[in-house]
Amino acid sequence: MDFTQHLSFLKLQEPQLRLLIDLIEEFIVVKDGAGKWILTNKKVIESYRLAGVCYQGKTDLELAELIPDMGDKFIRNHATDELAWEKGSSLKMEKSLVDQNGVENTWEVIKTPVFDSEGQRSHLIIVSRNITDRKKSEQLLHASERKFRVITEKMKDIILLVDSAGSIQYVSPSFKRILGFDSCPLKGESLFTFLHKLDAKQMQERLDRVVEKRHVDYKFEFRLIDAASQYRWFEANGSCVRGDDGELDYIILASREISERKEYEHRLEEMAYQDYLTKIPNRRSLMKNLPRLISESEQTNKMLALAFLDLDFFKQINDTYGHEIGDKLLALYVRRIEKNLRLTDSIARVGGDEFVITIEGLNSKEEAEKIISRLCESLKEPWAIDENHVLKTSSSMGVALYPNDGSTIETLLNMADTALYEAKKNGRGQYQFYSESALV
Repeated sequence: MDFTQHLSFLKLQEPQLRLLIDLIEEFIVVKDGAGKWILTNKKVIESYRLAGVCYQGKTDLELAELIPDMGDKFIRNHATDELAWEKGSSLKMEKSLVDQNGVENTWEVIKTPVFDSEGQRSHLIIVSRNITDRKKSEQLLHASERKFRVITEKMKDIILLVDSAGSIQYVSPSFKRILGFDSCPLKGESLFTFLHKLDAKQMQERLDRVVEKRHVDYKFEFRLIDAASQYRWFEANGSCVRGDDGELDYIILASREISERKEYEHRLEEMAYQDYLTKIPNRRSLMKNLPRLISESEQTNKMLALAFLDLDFFKQINDTYGHEIGDKLLALYVRRIEKNLRLTDSIARVGGDEFVITIEGLNSKEEAEKIISRLCESLKEPWAIDENHVLKTSSSMGVALYPNDGSTIETLLNMADTALYEAKKNGRGQYQFYSESALV
């Protein structure tokens, strides 16, 4: 069909066709195989300033001469038309065009070539859609993504998105930087791969609780392994995100490292349960551990010995040589006691020169007496404080046995203290097992 035939056909259909295409907001252009304009809609006429111009039957290069201000647009149209013909199938591209109000818009253009039965060029159908708003949204999204990426790369927190089973859906780049890995975990990898095994059960329980109770801000602590195979403490706020259907999308774990805080807490706990001078457990630690020792003795049907002891004449040594010498003597005293105890036994400082020894897993009183006797003799040996001070003193001990002498902590301590008093009364430098007959 030549151009004259095109015009005849269009004139017959023009009223209905014109009404239809002018209502469409997209650009619609139909050209013949030679690139001559056959049909377009009102939107194109306005944007390309074709009003009053006899555009039908003219090519883009001819229209460029008629409308010089739009010349570069028509020339580009011609060039991209040829690309579509060469491709032989739909060609998609984007172009910018300033409308009649001076506003620049972005259009997505699809040029579809149509060939006749002999493979010759027949028509080129061009449909363009205004995607300005979409492009602006994409730009805003990209800008937002860049900001988010900068934030997540520089932040000191680790953001994890996991499902209810702990499978990682997303992890912030800070994971790699903070923990020292070469790369971040892949999607689908399990969080439990990096978690301390002692925290695994608790982590699963808390993930379940976040899902079930829908906590907005639920805190919990756990340890993650780093690239150096060291575990680091983290505190996480956990919350769940659900879709419109109410089903779980993922759980957010906003995690901040608290290793320094945990180390500080550990030091404070050590200070609370450790004697500052001798570095052994203090009274608080002893009272915390005694219920466990008594319970274990009951379960194993073994005896537990509780020995109260102190340094004989310690006050006189302090008064004569000063507290610095006295402190050094106490440190030596503790070390010598430790050397004469078994690995399962322990010593705690409960006062100035007062100590309590616990000897567990005993089969008989005789076994306890063997250990106590050896210890008592060793504490009679001289004490070399320094080159100028070698002191001689001894230690007195009072011993109570569980369950023979009592079943409560208070009773055992009182009986051991009573036995210590008897040992001192009988001449010091000796031990005394609690015995009601001996107190009469």
